[in-house]
Amino acid sequence: LAAGARAGAEAARACGFSPSPVSIPAVTEQLVCDGILPLWDARLPSGGGKAFVDLQHDVTASDVSLAHREGFRSVEHLKRYTTLGMATDQGKTSNMAGLALMAHERGLTIPEVGTTRFRPPYTPVSLGALAGQARGAHFRPLRRTPLHDWHVAEGADMMEVGLWQRPRVYRKPGETVEQAYIREARQVRESVGIVDVSTLGKIDVQGPDAAEFLNRVYSNGFLKLPEGKARYGLMLREDGFLWDDGTTWRLGEHRFLMTTTTANAAPVLAQLEFLLATVWPELKVAVTSVTEQWAAMAVSGPKTRDVLAAVVDDIDMTNEAFPFMGVREGHLDGIPVIVARLSFSGELAYEVYCGAHSGEAVWRKILAAGQDHGIVAYGLEALGTLRIEKGHVAGPELDGRTTAEDLGLAAMTSRKKDYIGSAMLDREGLTEPKRLKLVGFVSRNGQPVRSGSHLVAADDSASPPRSLGHVTSSTYSPALEKYIALGLLENGRERIGQELIASYPLKGHRVEVEVVSSHFFDPEGSRMHV
Repeated sequence: LAAGARAGAEAARACGFSPSPVSIPAVTEQLVCDGILPLWDARLPSGGGKAFVDLQHDVTASDVSLAHREGFRSVEHLKRYTTLGMATDQGKTSNMAGLALMAHERGLTIPEVGTTRFRPPYTPVSLGALAGQARGAHFRPLRRTPLHDWHVAEGADMMEVGLWQRPRVYRKPGETVEQAYIREARQVRESVGIVDVSTLGKIDVQGPDAAEFLNRVYSNGFLKLPEGKARYGLMLREDGFLWDDGTTWRLGEHRFLMTTTTANAAPVLAQLEFLLATVWPELKVAVTSVTEQWAAMAVSGPKTRDVLAAVVDDIDMTNEAFPFMGVREGHLDGIPVIVARLSFSGELAYEVYCGAHSGEAVWRKILAAGQDHGIVAYGLEALGTLRIEKGHVAGPELDGRTTAEDLGLAAMTSRKKDYIGSAMLDREGLTEPKRLKLVGFVSRNGQPVRSGSHLVAADDSASPPRSLGHVTSSTYSPALEKYIALGLLENGRERIGQELIASYPLKGHRVEVEVVSSHFFDPEGSRMHV
């Protein structure tokens, strides 16, 4: 007790504390246990059977004696000669008896004979092992885009998306998150905005069979994609469910740049490598991840063409020379770039790719060129708002349980070719008429609709009511000036015009919603093609 008190006081002083004297309990009587001797082995009469020491490895007392006679008297030799203590319990139930028997054979005590290497938990556990999970930002690898420092300097609210740090909103003094993303999204609709999309997966696909390979990977056709054009594609799992989406650009006869969702960048690359190695080894194709080699930004809004035309050196930005889904290589104020005319927002938009080391320079030049138009940088909240208004699907809709037909994308699943997942498209479970379908919802009473809410009939009085589907994504729409949402609803397309309840029981939240088309804003797509 006294030794323990001294050690504790020394440890406290080492940490900078001044320990108070500790009262040590007085020991009034010395407990004596003389006369009791350990019994390690009950000697049996000759031929009386075996006396097991290690019940897992069937080591007997006679085996220990034999090891002693054979000269294996070191505890480590004993362990390996007899396999004493080498079972799953690592000697927890056998070593003490086995070592005691060897000590008896040698006429020594157990400490003199020694012990084998202790295994956990008998070996002391370090404090680092116990507190090792508290690693803060080092718990997982942290990835930053080439524009990260600019976002932080501009006061962006950063958030983790997968392993990436991305700006949520750029709040002005006194703004809430909702006010900030509404302001950003409104400015994109009215003028122009720019967003960092460097986290998208980027895979370089090259080789004489590259087009054929992509045609087998995507559900829609890629064999005849012209050079200088991009195409939106769907990837299915082998069971026919949607897995990933993205655009692929044809930069040359045998060269493509594939983009994937942020979350599936690594899994898609692994799948492509697996297919080339095991399923189609005859195809002459090489795939390489170039996600971190490119900085990428999307410039969106009615004034986008004016902004980019002011800084792009050798690309004709007119509608005739650079149509929708076109891809051009050139320079932006002397910096090599690839520009693709794509839109995730439903507005006139372009994605600008450049080397990662040039990312911030290109970003700043575009911002400078857009100052006269009130250009704003916008974050993930506004990006989500714009895509929900347009009816684009994203991760919440691509949840592993939906098909292209469920999301209104059946036209992108070819019936004229074989590709991953094509054989399973006509399974009964995937063609069931009552499957949940993607539709839109508009709040009827001006209240926000919570993502994850269950959709129930307004007149369903059961407890709990039958769920007809669920809300996948929701936002406030500055274009419609209403709270809107996307969701999956049983017989959804036949229910357009009906009124339902979006119920979130955990919070006691119930909102009346009207079922509408998932394309809230510019359903004809005219704004993307101006």
